[in-house]
Amino acid sequence: MSSEIPTPIHNYLYLIQGKKPPYYDVVLFIVSEMEKHLSEAEALKEVLYTVNPKRLRREMEKRVKHEKLTTLNISRTILAFIYGNNLKKDSDYYVTTTSGGCKNYHIRVNSNVLSVFKASI
Repeated sequence: MSSEIPTPIHNYLYLIQGKKPPYYDVVLFIVSEMEKHLSEAEALKEVLYTVNPKRLRREMEKRVKHEKLTTLNISRTILAFIYGNNLKKDSDYYVTTTSGGCKNYHIRVNSNVLSVFKASI
């Protein structure tokens, strides 16, 4: 783990590594969705996977009931997973903001990134 990771995000990384719900559940869901999107794009070696924490929260609420399943916690979980797997901003992922102020995380997924993600969970 890098010392460059902000402390609050580092705490989320610890929760993910400890397989604590709902943080670990969010990561499992994201990785399975990335795997599905990459396999559906058979001819492509890379896909851009976009995560909107607000939409993800609504989707996760159908699967996991937990009081800490909030949009903010999901955003921090995504960032922790990105930082914890040493993805580089702009080349491996980038962040945009919706007109309503919610962030979208865009991750370039290829077989190497997917392998790293799967090995870390």
